[in-house]
Amino acid sequence: MSDHKTFIWFETGTCPATCQSVQGPPGLQGVPGPAGARGLPGVQGPMGLKGLMGDKGDIGVCMCKDGVNGTNGSPGVSGIKGDKGDTGAMGVQGPIGPKGNEGHMGIMGPPGPCSPAIQSAFSAAINQSFPAPNWPVAFPVIITNQQGHFNPIMGIYMAPVNGTYVFTYNLAVATKPLTVGLFVNFNPVVKNTEVYSRSSTSQTIVLNLKSFDRVWLQVRNDLTNGMYTDSDSSSTFSGYLLHPDSCSSQSVAQL
Repeated sequence: MSDHKTFIWFETGTCPATCQSVQGPPGLQGVPGPAGARGLPGVQGPMGLKGLMGDKGDIGVCMCKDGVNGTNGSPGVSGIKGDKGDTGAMGVQGPIGPKGNEGHMGIMGPPGPCSPAIQSAFSAAINQSFPAPNWPVAFPVIITNQQGHFNPIMGIYMAPVNGTYVFTYNLAVATKPLTVGLFVNFNPVVKNTEVYSRSSTSQTIVLNLKSFDRVWLQVRNDLTNGMYTDSDSSSTFSGYLLHPDSCSSQSVAQL
């Protein structure tokens, strides 16, 4: 280990006029120290006052020009028709609405095909009292027989078409009792008996007949054939077609 000596040099100072120390001139700035650790965030300060409005900027210059409206363009070409969509599902049936007010009666329509094509009616009277028994009673006095379906000499009506018919007889009775029946094809359908002299008997019946069926009146015998006629009394036989079963004119019977 080498020996060396340190020498301290003392300069001779000048004694100041006062014993108070005087701050010396500042020394040279030292080297910056290392950065310290980040401090904690400070407490938020109060909101500052609103600043003054800045100067207004210059007005911008518009480089555009006023254009003229263009003309309407022509319509475009129609597009191709699209395919039909699928049928939607049926909706739920709604509730039944309230009953509406009764409408006004419409005008009567034209008659059906059966009205003018198929008609039949007759009414006739006897001209002699006490007709022959077991034989159709003749009614030669025609009151109406426009279609000719009643034979007045034979006293027989022939149904022109299948249908429903109405027959009526009103018979005066005198001198003898009267037993009379309405026959259809030789079969009695209804019968009347009147035992009192100077009286009358009547009957109405509805029958369903087929084309060519025959209908007539017939008395039983000479003791009960008191059907009568004179200037004050008439015995009549009547019938008519109520409605046909079919509108076909091909089935109309001809006498």
